[in-house]
Amino acid sequence: MKQLLTLTVMLLTAAALYACGGDDDGGSSPAVTLTVPTKQHTYAASGGTWDFVVQASQKPAIASSASWLTVSEQTSTSATVFKYTATAKEMTETDDRTATITVSAGSLKETINVTQTAIDGLVISSPRLEAFEAQGGSLTVVIKANGSYTVNVSNDWITRTTTRATMQDYTETFTIAPNAGTARQGRVSFSLGSITESVAIQQSAGTSAQGEIEGNARDIAKLMYPGWNLGNTMEGGSNSSNWKNVGIATETSWQSTKTTQQIIDFVKSQGFKSVRIPTAWVMGHITEESTVSIDEEWMARVKEIVDYCVADGLYVLLNDHWDGGWLENSFGDLSASTVAANNEKLRLLWTQIATTFRDYDEHLLFGGLNEPAADSQAKTDALLQYEQAFIDAVRATGGNNAKRTLVVQGPTTDIDNTDKYYDVTKLSDPAGDGYLMVEVHYYNPPQFSGVWENNQPVWFWGAANHVSGDSHNATWAEEDYVKTQFQKMRTKFSAKGYPVILGEFGANWRKLSAHQAEHDASIKLFHEVVTREAVNCGMVPMVWDINATNQNGTNGIMTIIDRSGLKVFGTPAMEGLKAGAAAAQWPAN
Repeated sequence: MKQLLTLTVMLLTAAALYACGGDDDGGSSPAVTLTVPTKQHTYAASGGTWDFVVQASQKPAIASSASWLTVSEQTSTSATVFKYTATAKEMTETDDRTATITVSAGSLKETINVTQTAIDGLVISSPRLEAFEAQGGSLTVVIKANGSYTVNVSNDWITRTTTRATMQDYTETFTIAPNAGTARQGRVSFSLGSITESVAIQQSAGTSAQGEIEGNARDIAKLMYPGWNLGNTMEGGSNSSNWKNVGIATETSWQSTKTTQQIIDFVKSQGFKSVRIPTAWVMGHITEESTVSIDEEWMARVKEIVDYCVADGLYVLLNDHWDGGWLENSFGDLSASTVAANNEKLRLLWTQIATTFRDYDEHLLFGGLNEPAADSQAKTDALLQYEQAFIDAVRATGGNNAKRTLVVQGPTTDIDNTDKYYDVTKLSDPAGDGYLMVEVHYYNPPQFSGVWENNQPVWFWGAANHVSGDSHNATWAEEDYVKTQFQKMRTKFSAKGYPVILGEFGANWRKLSAHQAEHDASIKLFHEVVTREAVNCGMVPMVWDINATNQNGTNGIMTIIDRSGLKVFGTPAMEGLKAGAAAAQWPAN
């Protein structure tokens, strides 16, 4: 019995072993397994190698679909882990290329998709020249690229409005601003590595700055308030750059923000009706001193900014600002030869400016100077000669300049000096009566405005804002003084048909350690009173603004608008300006 049981067990075991082991003629094969490390791989244009492993229950077969991609077997240390190296050749094509690595084991198959990115490639498939009417519009550029490209826009009137998506075909959209001036050209460029592609843009001339002059100085002055200064911008530079060309970068030499249409749009949105553009011409923008030739690129840039303003329906006062003092500080020499030489330079200068802007309508005014240092009757007589040269030069260019409103500056643009020494009727204007305005500035008391403190700063202005017993209260030039000073200009000029431009005024807004509320109220009241009383006396108030926000210590800053942030910075001043303009009443005659 024991022997029979042993034999039976042996037979059963043998049968089981046979069933499990099987052979080619019968039974089931073991399951085949296959695993690849990834389903895709990318090479750079330079090519290279890629080491990868395949896990399989039997040795797999490897194949590449492209000749530029080869796969070689490496030594493996396991019966189920197989090592390979895939090598891609370097490529020079501009389009990406693809291949597949196929891995097979038994009936199983896996595919690895391989991409090799091309060298830098960039193609613009839309038209290379786009033309727009004066009203502007939207520009769409279709690009094919295989990398991260950069976009360069040649002019501020072309604004990028879309950003690149993560795909091979890209669409870029740009806004073409309305054109109020003559026909203009621009360019949008795309760069990827060493490749640059571009689209040229042409825009037709606009009409809002064209046409006949409508109205004289008296007609337009009442439409210009309140006004705003694009300060420390186009007049920026260095006195050492007189009579030589240093390029257009001086726009940001005294402040950091390049002027755009969006900035001017924001200025208008705050209720301003006019923009004064203080501009240097001699100080850094002369290509030939003997002929006083203005750099064409600089002239074009000034024109762009004028166009931004005119496109928004704003009035523009374009002047020859300080300009290194070549003329404004020359009153120490009143010899006939010096005055004649200055007259000739002024004539050459304004002939070029006036010719460039000859076709603009009444929205553009010219101001001959800024703050001429004429503080006596003899100096004022010389100033009148310079201003006559300015008037004659502009009128001689013809076109709309024959009737354009021109602005002449009182001696030192100080109200008392102008009242005492200046007789505007001594100027002869070929346009006839009614096309001249007189300009003065107002920064009193200087200890409050910040233009001169002499260690005696004034922080509190207006009786209601004084701090009891504080040494920083104003002691003069408060509300009644403003009214008295402006009434002098009303009596001598605006009541006689010569509107007055209050070309600059303002006060430094300071950050104090105490009594900040009283100081803020003083800033607001000052701007309110000056604006209201100026308008009431037939004067166009134009606030000074330098685009700086470093309101530190007790020095303060004279800034209304933060241009880079497109927001109001000097809130007390802005509130005062709006309140003063709302309460003012332009005189009936």
